[in-house]
Amino acid sequence: MIDSSIVNEYGVRPYEQAAGTEADLPIITLTTQQSGVTMFINSYPKPAMGYLFAMDMLGEDRFYQGLHHYINTWKGKHPIPNDFFYCMNKGSKTDLNWFWKAWFFDNGVPDLAIDKVISAKKSTRVIIRSVGTKPVPVDLNVVYADGRTERIHRSAAVWEKGERQIELKLKGAVKEMSLGSTWVPDVDKSNNLYKQ
Repeated sequence: MIDSSIVNEYGVRPYEQAAGTEADLPIITLTTQQSGVTMFINSYPKPAMGYLFAMDMLGEDRFYQGLHHYINTWKGKHPIPNDFFYCMNKGSKTDLNWFWKAWFFDNGVPDLAIDKVISAKKSTRVIIRSVGTKPVPVDLNVVYADGRTERIHRSAAVWEKGERQIELKLKGAVKEMSLGSTWVPDVDKSNNLYKQ
């Protein structure tokens, strides 16, 4: 298991700090046009997160089917990024063009928020809003009023159709919730906490 402090120090945190600034160019930007900070985040953490989120959506088996299709198709040749995306789609039998475009080609920031909480005695509905335009997974850590805990995970696929919010239904009254995880960047964490 990878140490979460390493992930934060060398991956997620540097990207969160640069996201939305002039150093935050799309990953596809030519390397020769990038500064030191931009080159670092576009060479390491941002692509790694993109691959991690793609694997989360596809599952390991389909992700590796796509990756092996790419390797077998292009070994010994000179692929460009679009060749990788096309092969991943074909090999995994899943059209991820919406994700490749948003994560690798477009500007934008990753930012989720706990937008609304509707409580009842035996259930709670939570609206999670995508404030930013980079599709990221949803990880909600819940502490129920009776002391139970639950971690709810949804892959970045929940944003595939351009949705700006999703609703999660929880089984009980909630004491507190936090949105996010070690692996998911979020530029504004001030709207990621809820306490009853």
